[in-house]
Amino acid sequence: MTSGFLNAIASYYYQNAKAELADYCFVFPSQRAGIFFTNHLRQMVEAPSWAPQIVTVNDFFGSLSKQIVADNITLLFTLHQVYKQISGKDTSFDEFLPWGDMFLGDFDDVDKYLVDVDQLFSNLISYKELDDDYSHLNEKQLEAIKTFWGAFKAEQLSSHQSYFLENWEHIPKVYKAFKKKLSEQSLAFEGMVYREIAERIGQEELLDIKWKKVVFVGLNALTPAERKLMDHLRKRKLADFFWDYSPWMEKPDDAVLQTRGPGLFLNENRLRYPSPKDFVLPLNEEGPEITITAVANPTEQLKSVHSFLKKEYESDLKTAVVLADETMLMPALHGIPDNVDRINVTMGYPLNNTPVFGLVNLLFEMQRNARQSKEGTWLYHRHVLPILQHQYISLLAEEDCRSIHKQLVRKNIIFVKAKELQVNPLFKLLFTKVNNGSELAHYLTDILTKIYELLQPQENKLLEQEFVFALHKSIVRLQDLLEQNQQDELQPETWIKLYKKLADLQTVPFKGEPLAGLQVMGILETRALDFDKLIILDLNEGVFPKTSAPNTFIPATLRAGFELPTIEFQDTIFSYYFFRLIHRAKKVELLYSTGAQGMKSNEMSRYLYQLKYEFNAQIQSQTSSGNVSLLSPPLPLARKTKAVMARLEQYKTGHEKFLSPSALSVYLECPMRFYYQKIAGIKEPEEITEEADARIFGLIFHDVVENLYKPHIGKAVEAATIEGWIKNKPLIDGLIREGFNTHLTDYEKGKSTFTEIHGKNVMVFEVIRRYLLQFLKLEKARAPFTIVDLERKVQHSYNSNELQLNIGGFIDRLESKDGILRVMDYKTGTGEATIAAIDDLFNTDKHKKNKATFQTLLYALILEETGHHSPIQPGVIWVRDVFKRSYDTQLFIKEGKGKNPILLQPLREAFKAGLDSLFEELYNPDIPFQPVDNVDKCRYCVYKDLCNR
Repeated sequence: MTSGFLNAIASYYYQNAKAELADYCFVFPSQRAGIFFTNHLRQMVEAPSWAPQIVTVNDFFGSLSKQIVADNITLLFTLHQVYKQISGKDTSFDEFLPWGDMFLGDFDDVDKYLVDVDQLFSNLISYKELDDDYSHLNEKQLEAIKTFWGAFKAEQLSSHQSYFLENWEHIPKVYKAFKKKLSEQSLAFEGMVYREIAERIGQEELLDIKWKKVVFVGLNALTPAERKLMDHLRKRKLADFFWDYSPWMEKPDDAVLQTRGPGLFLNENRLRYPSPKDFVLPLNEEGPEITITAVANPTEQLKSVHSFLKKEYESDLKTAVVLADETMLMPALHGIPDNVDRINVTMGYPLNNTPVFGLVNLLFEMQRNARQSKEGTWLYHRHVLPILQHQYISLLAEEDCRSIHKQLVRKNIIFVKAKELQVNPLFKLLFTKVNNGSELAHYLTDILTKIYELLQPQENKLLEQEFVFALHKSIVRLQDLLEQNQQDELQPETWIKLYKKLADLQTVPFKGEPLAGLQVMGILETRALDFDKLIILDLNEGVFPKTSAPNTFIPATLRAGFELPTIEFQDTIFSYYFFRLIHRAKKVELLYSTGAQGMKSNEMSRYLYQLKYEFNAQIQSQTSSGNVSLLSPPLPLARKTKAVMARLEQYKTGHEKFLSPSALSVYLECPMRFYYQKIAGIKEPEEITEEADARIFGLIFHDVVENLYKPHIGKAVEAATIEGWIKNKPLIDGLIREGFNTHLTDYEKGKSTFTEIHGKNVMVFEVIRRYLLQFLKLEKARAPFTIVDLERKVQHSYNSNELQLNIGGFIDRLESKDGILRVMDYKTGTGEATIAAIDDLFNTDKHKKNKATFQTLLYALILEETGHHSPIQPGVIWVRDVFKRSYDTQLFIKEGKGKNPILLQPLREAFKAGLDSLFEELYNPDIPFQPVDNVDKCRYCVYKDLCNR
């Protein structure tokens, strides 16, 4: 590691106090800095000796107090009890939780900054007491306080202002009662310990310091409580102080920047707590070689990390990868090249970014929306399917996941019974309903234990096992805390909020040697450390520094007035961390993204602008860009190989398969789609439908009409019969409901549970009824006619030149009227009833709008060639046109300036010629399957990605 700040301090004390080091206590801003300091000291000692005490600031304060800092959950429950007593409101813990978080943060700040709580939370609308009671404040502070309270007019308070004041005036009582309750249990929050130490010093108490010397190293922004303790130790000559800074933080006249920037706090610190006069701070007068690299998006940074480390990585502790955005840890690790032999990750991976955390969130969503009935627990498919598709569940129970998924989609199951999903031990645990927080904790720990057991045999899943173990430990800890606070019967929603709060603070530690290899760390871990080579990622505005203010009940103007930390304060601290870190390095690469993603800005950090324009650092700017070449994706071409021709052979006479009119329509619209569907067997993706879309609408309409006519097959249907249907509302409604039961299983499940049609389907039900009644009125006007058959299956061995092919399908409706046999098809979509010529039916560009004519004509041809010799007329029932005056079920062909109804017999030969040409092309081995030229036709095709369109 570079010879830097910590090394200089270790050398100073080894030379000047070697024999007494065991009686010294060194206070660092982080544990990581203490580890590196100890390593420097270890390399200097020549014989075994006792190490000095190494602590952080918080630990040092804790060592001087008898009170124990309680965990956050215990603090929240205690604060909730106190708040209810003081306010007199029966506020539930669930409602109080967001307030409680803010109160804890504010109380911590108030105590660390030694603010008088009565003055801070006073109602100063009248300003009467301002001049007398606040005389200790300077003019700037008084102005900030007046600015805030000036917005409140005692005579005309808004409802929000009244509510704010009501809570505002409770806070001093809540604060005092809360601290009293904690003290009775020898508990405290962090700031409370700070204030206790400061107040003991203020009462002239000599603190019991067990060390000969306390050495404060590398601190920056000090709280008033910290300054009080440091003053106390300095007066007793028990403390030394060391401040780390760079020439960039000073003005040319050697005065430290006082108004803003990284040097804001240093002037007062160096004057008030000077370092030993014989200590020489190591400075890098020349400054590092800095490169600012712009990348297209955050993931592109990985290429820069790879090339930087490939070129610059040397040996242990000299190089660091620093992440301003800690969620980039896993991608960054993938960018490390092979020449880096050892890696130490100091920061841990956020638990809430792990896949297992995502799984638990899916389980929460499922539990929230589970329905209970006499038959048991019902689960919504939208919450079940993501669990089945989760990477852990699909890995550990692949066959069962696939089987259940297919079943749900095939049967269009919207709500599924939990018992039907419990097909293996893991699924029995997953798909079980819980009723309270305690049950939820056991439910999750049982699931995580099972997943861990199933992952154990898989050697390449060690990281996943760590994630599962860490989350299991976090849940067990939460439940232990709840039981200690007698809160183990919480509602699941409250339990979930507490769990997420706890998990937000947890990380999964990485095993590694902290003093070896490449260091991968977050910004906070770099405090007081120095490196020769640095690459820092995600230096975008809004990421570093963050621009969001912390949640607080104390308005910003009052925070400024009482010198509590504000967003500007946070900006200054991180500015110091950044400039201090880079100034001793030899080579630094700073990366930022030029492409905005989500909430991330595409602007580079203000600190990079400062480097360029304020500190005049020697900077090289560059843009990282890969080799981009525009390629025209190749169009897919499916040649008719022996295997393909063998699949086509299955449609020839003597085999079971047959070509339906709709399949031939697919070929005419796009040969490639026909290949995907009929040759390659690639099915269109199925989805569960819970609302009656156009397809379901058509199916229900078709079913109702079929059920009405079914008893009349072979009989004449009179106008009076249809009139009876129109007047029989229960009959029509019952048939529509039956259609919903058939095609949307939500309404069939458990007769007493989900039988009511709801949501948009109520409107769809009414629309179907209106269309049906209008259609029946039109049918009545056409009556009488004879229903010959419904859903008739027809098949024919068709002779096309030298080909003998099976063609056939199902005819929706056959009817007879005036000696003409009519082939009727129901269509809910669009289409044209008139064609210009038979050739249009076989034209790829024109077929789609004419396919109803093609399909009904083909059915008519099959009927004729299978023994029906009466005149045959194709027809279409255009459902969407039933309210139009021009409604007609006949199809037409243009003849001069007019048009004639289509009958099979006059058009038979022309239609057969087109059909023969179609089959000849389909079975020609030299003509491959290929997409259509018109790309617009591919817009809604499910196979368009396969065709690179």
